[in-house]
Amino acid sequence: MTARGLLHNGDYLKLLTGQTISSIGSSMSSFVFTLLGLAITGSPVQAGLVGTSAALGGIVAALPGGALADRWSRRRILIGYSLLGAVLFGSVAVVGWLGHLTLPHLMAVALVNGAGYGLFMPAETGALRQIVPQEDLGTALAAAHGRLNLAGLAGAPLGGLLYSIGRAIPIAVDAVSYLVMAVMLTTIRHPLPATKPEGGAHEPMLKAIRSGLTWLFRQRDLRTIAVVATLLNFAANGTILVLILSMQQRGVPASVIGLLETAMGVGGLVGAFAAPKLLARFSTGRITIVGAWIITVTFAGTAASTRPVVLILLPALAIFLLPALNSGLFGYQMLITPDHLQGRAQSAFMFLSNGAAPLAPFLGGLFLETLGARGALLIFGGLLAIGSVLLTISRSIRSIPLLSEVETA
Repeated sequence: MTARGLLHNGDYLKLLTGQTISSIGSSMSSFVFTLLGLAITGSPVQAGLVGTSAALGGIVAALPGGALADRWSRRRILIGYSLLGAVLFGSVAVVGWLGHLTLPHLMAVALVNGAGYGLFMPAETGALRQIVPQEDLGTALAAAHGRLNLAGLAGAPLGGLLYSIGRAIPIAVDAVSYLVMAVMLTTIRHPLPATKPEGGAHEPMLKAIRSGLTWLFRQRDLRTIAVVATLLNFAANGTILVLILSMQQRGVPASVIGLLETAMGVGGLVGAFAAPKLLARFSTGRITIVGAWIITVTFAGTAASTRPVVLILLPALAIFLLPALNSGLFGYQMLITPDHLQGRAQSAFMFLSNGAAPLAPFLGGLFLETLGARGALLIFGGLLAIGSVLLTISRSIRSIPLLSEVETA
């Protein structure tokens, strides 16, 4: 895996650039939407409904989105989602400037955008495999995680700064970022078609969805990861929400709260640079288990302090191995998945691993309101520990090899 080949891959660079710009805008919106929900309602529980709506949209659209990504032009899906995002977040910015923003509007935008992302992700996965050669795939996935962490590094503090100037400003910037991504995607030369089905005709939608789920469940290691990831994602998302809302309740400035995601961005960005070397030296199974335990210990440790500096630094440490962990797992999945099942396998994995995600924002707000920050963080920390134990005792997880040793489909 080398970065040199990717630097000469023009279509990959266009895809990465467009997604990086849009990810920074999305990072701002994600951070600001929570603050807007709390500012409108004054209730952590109701504010958590915004994140619940986004997660619910992604879950509902995940399975049909994968089937559509395996039959529609992946290029058109990527561009269409970019234009949809510009319209959705542009509507929030306009209504916000007019002073008529409501919680149902935020929830509706989050829901529809989450559904669009459920179609975008499997299409993007299939497109990446078409654009990037196999030998560069691990590095490309690590760069993708670096992009996300760069977005967290820049997006949250910038969003907090712009929010302090005008609540609608960061949302308007995000709308523009979607337009920029759409323009970059239109310049990609690869046509990015869906793979032609055997026999020349696509399966009916329900049968196509079932084919993706059936294939995934037959892979013991992927099945285990998807199920355990449901628990880990739920607990991690709940922890972050509780940290943000609890600091806001204590009167911590939005610009300081934004440093939480900034620090996580730094940890993830450093981890993304280290990921290719880690993936070349250690097996994906070992990285997965060690990374899960680091996340568990550091996230659970946030329950021991209310100092913002501690609450900001611990999650940053938690994120360091996440780029290598995710790059290894997603790279492994992409390599062993037949191309005609790429979208469905990816969406099935997303559906299973994020099955409990819609509950995390709501229950995080509920736990915070009823048990306080420490009680909520301890509950989520306990769930992270359970997930880490399940990964550790799984022989199929421990046996996942280096990406270079994976037999491709």
